[in-house]
Amino acid sequence: MDDHLSNKAAQDATAKSAASEELLKRAESLQSELEQFANHLTEIYDGYLPTYMYTSFASELRAEVSCQKAVRSTDPLASHRVQSTNLPFLEPVWEMAKRSRDIVRLRCPLSAGPFQKQILAPGTRIVRSQGESQPSRRLGSFIIDVIADGGSSWYKISSMTNKRLLFDLAKEAVYFGDSDDDDDDEDDAQTIDIPLLKLARSLANTAKGHRIQTKTPVAFLVLPRIREREHPDIDKVLEACRQLGVRLLCSDDLSPAPPLSDSILHAMAPSPKANFSDVLNIDTSLLVALASDFSHTNVTKQPWFSHSHNDHADLENEQSMLSLVYPMLGNHKLVCTREASDAFFHIADTLATDAEKARAHLILCRSGIEKSQEQRVKELKLLSIHEIPLCLQLPISIVDMNENGCQDRFTDPIKKTLKSMLNPGRSVFSYGWASERTTLTCNSVVIKQLEKDLEQLSTLDLPWPSIWAFTTSRPFVGIPKDTRKRVRKHIGDCSVTCTCGVDEIYGRLGNVTIV
Repeated sequence: MDDHLSNKAAQDATAKSAASEELLKRAESLQSELEQFANHLTEIYDGYLPTYMYTSFASELRAEVSCQKAVRSTDPLASHRVQSTNLPFLEPVWEMAKRSRDIVRLRCPLSAGPFQKQILAPGTRIVRSQGESQPSRRLGSFIIDVIADGGSSWYKISSMTNKRLLFDLAKEAVYFGDSDDDDDDEDDAQTIDIPLLKLARSLANTAKGHRIQTKTPVAFLVLPRIREREHPDIDKVLEACRQLGVRLLCSDDLSPAPPLSDSILHAMAPSPKANFSDVLNIDTSLLVALASDFSHTNVTKQPWFSHSHNDHADLENEQSMLSLVYPMLGNHKLVCTREASDAFFHIADTLATDAEKARAHLILCRSGIEKSQEQRVKELKLLSIHEIPLCLQLPISIVDMNENGCQDRFTDPIKKTLKSMLNPGRSVFSYGWASERTTLTCNSVVIKQLEKDLEQLSTLDLPWPSIWAFTTSRPFVGIPKDTRKRVRKHIGDCSVTCTCGVDEIYGRLGNVTIV
């Protein structure tokens, strides 16, 4: 008898060990795929890695791997930890991620309300942001497992099974089908207090309290272990979930998750350059960065430098501005508006060093200065310590902001919103949007304000503008104040309010030039 018990214990231990090894293998495989995803993000977002996209999910996965490895130890709780594994939940979350496009976040906690008004959800409007949804202890939080499609699709995964759902119905003494009136059944289903319907209500209410590109996110409840058309009561609960405003994806609706590949990775997280237009629209702040001594040389700090100058010198030492800019420009044709060009040259003529002025005339063409693209690249190389791409399309062409009457496509609410912007920014961003060309800028402050203003509109009736905002900028190094002419640096009459936009870049001190 003792031998039998001993053999049974040994067999149980062997079975648990084998089960643990299998779970550890699955967890490590999942962790390996997540690392491939992280490496892909590093590559396509060179210098802009949004690590928050997967941090929470990665932490949970690391805990799971540690849990399975603990079984090999003498920890008396090791066996219990194996039995309480979270892997059967983490795997379908990752499988859903591999079926998704343009992922914004994995396992993202959001404010659960109550909501006085809709708040901004994580996602891509003009640039990608985490939105305004900040969970709090007082209001609570709700975790969305996969936020995809640039933020417009939310996926919540549930491990609910048919058997468990029937048990929950029986536990609450809830039965369908006693009434001949289908409408009564539907009304009763709305108030049933079972976990799956509670989850669906929370998902629906959280989604309704958020806003992405003027719309409410589409909420999906993913049920990979639920089968429809197997039991009428289960089907009625599922229908009740749909009536709450969520879409269901049951096991019947889910194709097997694809194996991870380059094409799947690029679908999960497309390169930011993938949707750039053939022609790129360059704003004044980027023109300045393309001509600045900070970008092209090793600038030695001077006693007359402002704090801003010293900061930009330090930033350039950490990462070259041009290493971020040139890959984005590629071999695209480049244009800028007349207003952006005028502001740029006015600033250059007033503030720039001789080298900065020379670069200004190489990247933009003023009347009467005819040089080929090859000659401009060659001369720019002589004024830079960095390699200049041979494919860089110089000079940048100057265009009219209403080229081909493109501004006519804007509705009155959009025109009113854009009118609140200062020039040259107004001309730059309205032209890029109206002409369906991607705008590149260093002015992230203006972009964030534009996003908020556009989100206030009930609808845009147009695709959102395509804009890439660099996370850093480079001003002109310029020359000391006492060596400059004390002249107005504004374009037009800016005696009361600056409308030309130069104040946004360099600040203001009366009507005289400042750094």
